[in-house]
Amino acid sequence: MSKPDLAIFDLDNTILNGDSDYSMINYLIDINLLDKVAKLKNDEFIKDYQQGQLDLNQYTNFALKPYIGMTRKEVNEVILPFVEKIIEPMINIFALKLLHEHYEKGHEILLASATNELIVKPIAKRLEIKNVIATKVEFKNNKCTGEFIPPSALGEGKLKLVESWIKDNKYKNFKGVTFYSDSINDLPLMEAVEFPKAVNPDAKLEKISIERGWQVIKLPII
Repeated sequence: MSKPDLAIFDLDNTILNGDSDYSMINYLIDINLLDKVAKLKNDEFIKDYQQGQLDLNQYTNFALKPYIGMTRKEVNEVILPFVEKIIEPMINIFALKLLHEHYEKGHEILLASATNELIVKPIAKRLEIKNVIATKVEFKNNKCTGEFIPPSALGEGKLKLVESWIKDNKYKNFKGVTFYSDSINDLPLMEAVEFPKAVNPDAKLEKISIERGWQVIKLPII
């Protein structure tokens, strides 16, 4: 029996109208787990990400610092209210329509995000997506160390993690695979799949998509 077609979705600025990592930092400032100086650093990091120049080691140290020493239960006590209050209004209903079109065709759905798993997994649960790739976070003795487990799910790292997922789930290759993303950071995976689709793409990805004849989807943001 053949495997169902696979549809891969990026999260930030694809399914969401905004960036979950960036929004999480601002939320941590609002609840006083980070100081206001972090807002300036957060703004600098998001600019680097948008240009495809993010130093993930630096960003991970910054983004995971508030969770150091926390158990997963304690982390969830911070993140679950964030998902409800901040992420829920960011979900693009038109992106959900794309998701449901694949579900209706019997396709497998994979959420693949560079954001750390502490944030992505609760969002995936809210979206009812069971297959998730995200940057893995290190825990020792059930406590967060503030480090990530390589490879990160950014750029080439996302491609490697998806390749491993495909192998583990008995897919032969990228034939028939669709990938939706907004970001130039996802170019390696966009180049690998049979059906790359640029969703509200950044300027760099839109230029490449037009040059290569990839579909560009402009979803309304409301």
